[in-house]
Amino acid sequence: MIPLLKRVELSEDAFRRLKKKAINLGMDFICTPFDTKSADFLNDLGVDAFKIASADLTNSILIEHVCRFGKPILVSTGMSTWAEIEHAVKILQENDAHFALLHCRSVYPVWPREVNLRMINRLKRFGIPVGYSGHELGITVSLVAASMGGSIIEKHLTLDKTQEGPDHKVSLEPYEFKRLVRDIRIADQASGREKRVMLRGEVLNRELFGKSLIAATNISKGGLITRDMIDVKGPGKGLAPIHIEKVAGSLAVREIKKGDFFTEEDIGLAQEYDFTNTFESKWGLIARFSDYEEMLEYHPKVLEFHLAEQDFGLPFMPKHKFDMQLVVHVPEYMGERLLDLCSMDEDIRKESVDMVLKTITLSKRIEEFFKGSPKIIAHPGAMSMKQKLSSEALARNLAKSLAEIRAAVDCTDIELLFENLPPYPWYFGGQWKGNFFMDALEIREFCTSTDMRICFDLSHAALYCNAKEKELTEYVKLLLPLTSHLHLADAYGLDGEGVQFGEGDIDLKKILPLFREFKGTWVPEIWRGHLDRGRGFRKALAFLSKYMD
Repeated sequence: MIPLLKRVELSEDAFRRLKKKAINLGMDFICTPFDTKSADFLNDLGVDAFKIASADLTNSILIEHVCRFGKPILVSTGMSTWAEIEHAVKILQENDAHFALLHCRSVYPVWPREVNLRMINRLKRFGIPVGYSGHELGITVSLVAASMGGSIIEKHLTLDKTQEGPDHKVSLEPYEFKRLVRDIRIADQASGREKRVMLRGEVLNRELFGKSLIAATNISKGGLITRDMIDVKGPGKGLAPIHIEKVAGSLAVREIKKGDFFTEEDIGLAQEYDFTNTFESKWGLIARFSDYEEMLEYHPKVLEFHLAEQDFGLPFMPKHKFDMQLVVHVPEYMGERLLDLCSMDEDIRKESVDMVLKTITLSKRIEEFFKGSPKIIAHPGAMSMKQKLSSEALARNLAKSLAEIRAAVDCTDIELLFENLPPYPWYFGGQWKGNFFMDALEIREFCTSTDMRICFDLSHAALYCNAKEKELTEYVKLLLPLTSHLHLADAYGLDGEGVQFGEGDIDLKKILPLFREFKGTWVPEIWRGHLDRGRGFRKALAFLSKYMD
């Protein structure tokens, strides 16, 4: 081995060139010294971190010397006993080192049965970052190590596995390395959290395939409900059979017809809220032309209509005017197409502009029944199935669409708002990719250059921050000055939008107080919150009463 190592040893100038290359690529430069002289050279070179090889885990002189530089240290634990690992950790801790331990087997190759990845959990007991340095063939073991909580994965990289030396045959070629990184990220997403939240598809499938408690006969209000009055049938839109003992033996709180679903109201789970004097701010509810009258009983100050394409042909002739402001959301679907004001397809972009214009025309027609100027909300679009689209080109197209809208209709008596978007939206029953109008800085830049304000969607913002590992607090603070209207909901993971408050992973106690002084309009936007007379919206409002106003 010594003759081989002498042949491949790099000069000091070569290390300087490697360091410069790493800087140009935006990469950290980490290197392993095998003696104190080499450590001094690397420190003078400006390495970002040091690596201590397995062979030097027992070299306390080298470890203490490297600790003096105050830089992060990665320590491999191959060819060492547990007592030696503990001793090395003690030295590192006594020297206030910032370090991580890498589980390692220093044989080339190591077979899967000999890897013993459970050592990762044992190393975690030191309360420091733990990873894995792999000398096995392939990527499977490293992938499992990452899934077990290894926060650092080290693998050798080669351009030719047939080259001389023990490392090349256990190294990964570039395409394998890329596959490992991809699969680790997929596995990380799949690991999730220890919190059970039903997916949208699960909710829909539960309704489709699940069972409900239904009335087997007509039941008068106040009548005693017995077991023989209850049947179990699909679909799963009512109370699940698990609640049958709560229904049987209770008194009917309403008139129930044969075949009706039993609901939470029948067993006292549905809570009623009076919001008439709860909020000083301009709060509202989301509605559709088909159910807006159900929302009026809660006396909102704002009514936000979410339009579908077919709504343009429906009459809207209420018997009286409403003491509330009008907000209208442009349809997201145009037949088999998606609204996309950023589209590179000129036909889709122009059709999207026409859809916004139709929405503005409708809003102006019905605004006489409301007070104040209507607000029009549109999703910019910019979605794709898989490919990444140029944000610069998308921004140009959105600005072009906005200019065409402003040229075609007088916008002085309405306020057109674009809504910030999620990273992985769901359309046509599948997941798409967002490409623009998600990042706070790019949104601010667009709005500043076009004199626009936004509808700030908290759930979308949280999902984007989760995906990009950004701080939601700073995101909110950056865009709130540009915000005219709020959509408020919790969020989960990377694509769980419109989640009920408390069921997602937003730090609500930290984030919601940021909106306390907001002077614009706002609504809770809970997925399927309009069902059962807006039960999901009412629950959200009860929660928000602690934070808004």
